[in-house]
Amino acid sequence: MKNLIVSLSMLLILGCASTSETVPTTTPDGLDLVRSDKHSAVYIKPEAQLDIYNEFAIVPCEVAFRKNWQRDYNSSHRSSGQQIKERDIDRIKRELGEECTTFFTDALSEEPSYNLVTEWQQGQDVLLVRPNIVNLNITSPDVSSPSMTRSYSASAGSMTLYLELIDAETSEVLVRAYDSKADPDSFVNYANKITNRQAADRMLKNWATRLREAMDAVMRPSASEA
Repeated sequence: MKNLIVSLSMLLILGCASTSETVPTTTPDGLDLVRSDKHSAVYIKPEAQLDIYNEFAIVPCEVAFRKNWQRDYNSSHRSSGQQIKERDIDRIKRELGEECTTFFTDALSEEPSYNLVTEWQQGQDVLLVRPNIVNLNITSPDVSSPSMTRSYSASAGSMTLYLELIDAETSEVLVRAYDSKADPDSFVNYANKITNRQAADRMLKNWATRLREAMDAVMRPSASEA
């Protein structure tokens, strides 16, 4: 029964999904697929019991761009003032990683808050929450340039959340989920650091909120039903 509760509850990370897409039903580290669609999947360790944990730690979010994103972007923007430099890559990854970590920390800190820790002793039941961003694709990044440049775009871009819940003592992954999101196309607008951040924040808030709801359903079923 606990296994069923965990499986159903963790689907909140992805929302409604179908099983029409062919994806691996198991992972090399022994997780079973419980739900998938074209852009999302959830894997869970058989017999995983998330409700035994009473302490939690947020692992700082790491960010990875879509493969060859910098090369592809620079090849279509020949002006030196629009070229993406390594310092731009590093800055974006750092800022988005910090923003991601903050959203997930805030979600679990809302009352009634979870007991978040930054260090632990051998034998403690601590569940690590590790949210990473992969396949980051920014349509019009804010480039560090002395020249004045303006970019216009209908969508800020897309990114994928790669989330793992891990037993801190054994380093065993209990849940792994990924979900790809794109900023909805709208009217063409001026794109800059602020608009890109606003688009990223909307996605991050949605992911963090759904994780909190899923964890509440597992850890605090009576409260989540109230």
